[in-house]
Amino acid sequence: METIQACNVCGCDIFEPADTEWNLCRCLSCGFVFDNPRPTLAEVSDFYSKPTKYDSWVDDERARDDLWERRLKKLLAYCADGNLLDIGTGIGQFLHRARPFFTEVYGTEISASGVRIAKEKYGLNIYHGSIEQLDLPPGFFNNITLFHVLEHVPDPARLLTICWSLLQPNGVLLIAVPNDLLAWTSFLKKTGKWIQLPQFQKFSPKFGLPKVGTSREVHLSHFTPQVLRKLVEGQGFSILEESLDPYFVANGLMKTFHASYLALHQALFSLFNINRYDTIWLIARRDSARTLSDVQSAA
Repeated sequence: METIQACNVCGCDIFEPADTEWNLCRCLSCGFVFDNPRPTLAEVSDFYSKPTKYDSWVDDERARDDLWERRLKKLLAYCADGNLLDIGTGIGQFLHRARPFFTEVYGTEISASGVRIAKEKYGLNIYHGSIEQLDLPPGFFNNITLFHVLEHVPDPARLLTICWSLLQPNGVLLIAVPNDLLAWTSFLKKTGKWIQLPQFQKFSPKFGLPKVGTSREVHLSHFTPQVLRKLVEGQGFSILEESLDPYFVANGLMKTFHASYLALHQALFSLFNINRYDTIWLIARRDSARTLSDVQSAA
């Protein structure tokens, strides 16, 4: 485990222990909630490199194709002409679906098993490692996507600074993250914890979050739409769209249920600009009026 001394969104070093039993802190300046202490990047990489980690992704290939088609349709309404870099690409299924719409597609992945499957199944040569460790060419990419990556990385602000430097002027950045502080499902988890239902005991009574190491994912950061907007704009991007990420993987009746649930929340978001869905979707453009030194000084 490692301990951090400053907020990874605004840089403030004044934060409060929001739930000590669950190792959760909250920045008193911007409201960002994060794990502290937390697993190191090496531990996160080992967790996602387990040989069987992506077996369910392969087994659910058809349902995940539907997921990527939904996301790709939303992205194509805003993406720039040219190439695409998908950071944290997993097994490369999105890049496989997106390849016909871009001049070239590239991906990075910290999981050794994910890189292997991408090569064997889709013929993709994925960069193995974190984006912070890879020496990619500045200003080379027209589009960068971060599908549920930002919540896993040690320093979200630094990652977005790197994305800014990798994008061409007016390049497009897509971010999708969990909305696990404000979603209705988080309220249900807190309620289940409060009435002492056994299946909800692993969740924080204040936030409805599981303790790191007790679920299928390792999330170090927990965003709200407001905090995510502050982070993205602070790193030199102009926001083009904010909506909901259609993240679900399901077939049959469950697919119908999830689609209906998403449609309900989309209607609420359109009417009241309030997101109580499970996810946040944000598309931004690199601000061509800012320089790298501007972005680095802001970070």
